[in-house]
Amino acid sequence: MFRVYYLVRSLDQVKVAVNTLKRADIGNNRIHVIARDNGELTSQGIHATTPWEDTNIMITGFYGAVVGAVIGLIVGWALSMIDPWGLQIGFWGVIIAVLFFGAHGAWAGGLRGISHINDHIKPYLKEIKRGRYLIMVDADLEEQRLQVHRLLDNTLNADQQDDEKAFTPLL
Repeated sequence: MFRVYYLVRSLDQVKVAVNTLKRADIGNNRIHVIARDNGELTSQGIHATTPWEDTNIMITGFYGAVVGAVIGLIVGWALSMIDPWGLQIGFWGVIIAVLFFGAHGAWAGGLRGISHINDHIKPYLKEIKRGRYLIMVDADLEEQRLQVHRLLDNTLNADQQDDEKAFTPLL
């Protein structure tokens, strides 16, 4: 998956970009815009980013779940070996421990992630705080990425543009 970034100065440029992409059948679910005030974007009918895109909640929640599940596997296996209560814990006890610790890890990771800005947005954060708008467009194929560039390069006067060639929300 590719993610294309365009940093523009005005809301009018954002509207032009969104309308151009919609006319080219690039869905609204692939276009995300971040601004200093996302309420302004929402009131204009522009798909503003959500906490899922603004923060590291997805990344840290996922890794927290993996670490928690591994800890749960170790704890469940240890409990099934030592029989602490005189009961045979067995397979289902291990599964319950994995689920419990995995859920706890996801929760703890999510709490950590929601308090940190998304690493993909960090290079643009200073400009966003100064009032610029960051347009992010997701593309599955190289051809779609090139199409986005053809469409937006001709219509926008972007301050900065960039690509991520191997974008995934989990990394």
